[in-house]
Amino acid sequence: MSDHSRIRHVPALDGLRGVALLGVLFFHAHGLLPGGYLGVDLFFVLSGYLITSLLLGEQQRTGGIDLSRFWVRRARRLFPALLSLMPAVALYARFVAKPEELRGLRIEAFATLAYVANWRTIFAHKSYWQLFASPSLLEHTWSLSIEEQFYVFWPLLVTLLLRRGSSRSVLFLALSLCALSMLAMAALFSPENTSRAYLGTDTRMAGILAGAALATVLGTGATVSAQRGRVLDALGVFAALGLAVAWWKLDGRSAFLYHGGFWLTELGALLLIACAVTRESGPVARILALRPLTWLGTVSYGVYLWHWPVNVYLTSERAHLRGFWLHLLHFGVTFAIAIVSFYVIEQPIRTRGVTFGRALYIVPAAVVLAILLVVRGTYARQMPTTPEPEASFFGETVQYRIMMVGDSTANSIGWALRGIHREGVGVDLLGKDGCTLLADNCDGPLYAEHVKRLHPNASVLFVGGAFMHGFNFDGAWRTACHPEWKRRFETRMQQRLADLRAPSSEVWVATLPYVFGDWDSEDYRTQVDCINESTRKSAQSVSGVQVLDLAQHVCPKGICAMDGDGEPIRPDGVHYSVKGAHEVALWTLAQLQH
Repeated sequence: MSDHSRIRHVPALDGLRGVALLGVLFFHAHGLLPGGYLGVDLFFVLSGYLITSLLLGEQQRTGGIDLSRFWVRRARRLFPALLSLMPAVALYARFVAKPEELRGLRIEAFATLAYVANWRTIFAHKSYWQLFASPSLLEHTWSLSIEEQFYVFWPLLVTLLLRRGSSRSVLFLALSLCALSMLAMAALFSPENTSRAYLGTDTRMAGILAGAALATVLGTGATVSAQRGRVLDALGVFAALGLAVAWWKLDGRSAFLYHGGFWLTELGALLLIACAVTRESGPVARILALRPLTWLGTVSYGVYLWHWPVNVYLTSERAHLRGFWLHLLHFGVTFAIAIVSFYVIEQPIRTRGVTFGRALYIVPAAVVLAILLVVRGTYARQMPTTPEPEASFFGETVQYRIMMVGDSTANSIGWALRGIHREGVGVDLLGKDGCTLLADNCDGPLYAEHVKRLHPNASVLFVGGAFMHGFNFDGAWRTACHPEWKRRFETRMQQRLADLRAPSSEVWVATLPYVFGDWDSEDYRTQVDCINESTRKSAQSVSGVQVLDLAQHVCPKGICAMDGDGEPIRPDGVHYSVKGAHEVALWTLAQLQH
């Protein structure tokens, strides 16, 4: 049986997919390209265009659309590579993930396999923009879920419409739903939490539907006159320049993005697709058809699947590399895995299906095996969902008790304090990974209760990741040096420091050292200075609070210290290495027991 799904191959469209991939890769490389996340929108527009072109092309050639064949082709193209990621997730969970991450990782894996990862993230009230602060192995699969949801429902709608109408009715539906999606994004956008508008299928469908609308007008065989072609090329160059500026400058939390910014970038993507399809001899299409870009587009799916798990696993601490060399390692490992995936898994199954056994039995068995591996990996070290605060005592009698509160840096130093084995010293670890005083998700309201119950001699507040947290205010993303950011931060810190006070207890708050490695920049240094200014101001406003000047100790005169082996104390720029934490803990204990 002939394959009626085929449409004319346009190399420039592969190149456009390669450009989209590069944007995402450089964005996920610790924000080297601040607006590179917009590469996902380029993927969306391109997917809408190609899928609708396939459907319309099959309808034109055969008089109908075989939905079952369409869905099987999509499954053969996408699902095997995704399924092959699950054993890696299971291994990461079993040997690398922290115990408190396991339950969330299991749910994320199931949501990924069911292609509802975007809604899982929304309902979990997670912020996508904190992906660098508390990275999750499957954070990136939200976009795959949106595309798969489109692949399920859009072909069904198109088929129903074409039975009674023409491609013009498909165009009308695409434009109508696109407009509704735009309205949903504008209505559901919240400056305090952009994740609902950024991750929702309803709010992000506009780009895919815009591509679908373009397919009803152009198809893949359209041509234009020479004069119109020159105008289109000029518009394409203008669109490319506009997208370059957006990818370089546009922050993903900017209110402008959700009130027109996304739509402008999607319009730019439409123009580039039009140039690629109708003007293959034009400058835009020729550049997009360059062999390196088309090759990137060919392997883009596997690269996208694997790049973020590779980034999460190969941290500076594990790889003993930083900056350019760490990014080079990430890219090298990612492309190596993606090439194997493409030639061993993706292409053979896509073109020939399951070559051993019967797919009816092999596919369900593979799915069940993947699920069992994930369950086993995430079950091995499962912890209770509401663990009691731990206490560790060295010696038979506790003479000096320290309570560590704040974010993950508090626990990092706290574990090192426990490791000192100083007789009579007890340490309670109450830090919470990824917490921020701005959202008050650090269990801050419980601080006073913990003080009454534990009776610490010293309570120490660490907010080592404060420079990564911000919020939308007056239509823009605000960070540490903005007056409103400082006001909110200082108000909340003063509340928490007051909660920690007790007659027999000292209260300390640690300053924040300059961030290291990939994070180190003039902008972040300025933000850290502002945070420390607010920290000192808050300490002065609450009676009895003392400042633990960790900033001066770790980065004297702005030069961040190394450990005894010449390695950075904070290999990922924020969290402390085992040896670095030990050295800082010795100094911290000496300050507390002055």
